[in-house]
Amino acid sequence: MKNLRPALLLAPLAICCLLPSCSKSEADSITDVLEKCATKSQEAAKYTDVAAQANFISRTFQEINVTHCPADFRMAFQAHAIAWQEAVPAYSNNSAGTAFVEGFAAAVTQNPEYVGQANQQANYASQKINDTYYVLTQIAAKYGARIPRSVVGE
Repeated sequence: MKNLRPALLLAPLAICCLLPSCSKSEADSITDVLEKCATKSQEAAKYTDVAAQANFISRTFQEINVTHCPADFRMAFQAHAIAWQEAVPAYSNNSAGTAFVEGFAAAVTQNPEYVGQANQQANYASQKINDTYYVLTQIAAKYGARIPRSVVGE
């Protein structure tokens, strides 16, 4: 009987952890994901190239487990990660070399529309990241999640 006592004492705890009411809340799960995003975003600063930062963020965001988050947050998070992924080529293409080629093409063709195309695409990519992040934070707020200061900018 003495050998069963520890098991009997732990049984209610084990049962409680299996019940939905005892498991982590949706807000806590979302907060955990956002904190991991903040950490990964800070780690991306080790890269000096914006395209390399975006690539690092898009790859590491895909590794974050969001299975315990609500479906609408998971979908918004995936859209945000994809926005980072899609930004990589736009950021890579936005360079001094590209600006020179655009200027040269505009001069040769006498068409000023060539100038600033790469910069415009990079700005569009940045706007898409901001838009998807806004949706993500609105959903997080709906569930009462805490948005880390390092993400919102302090």
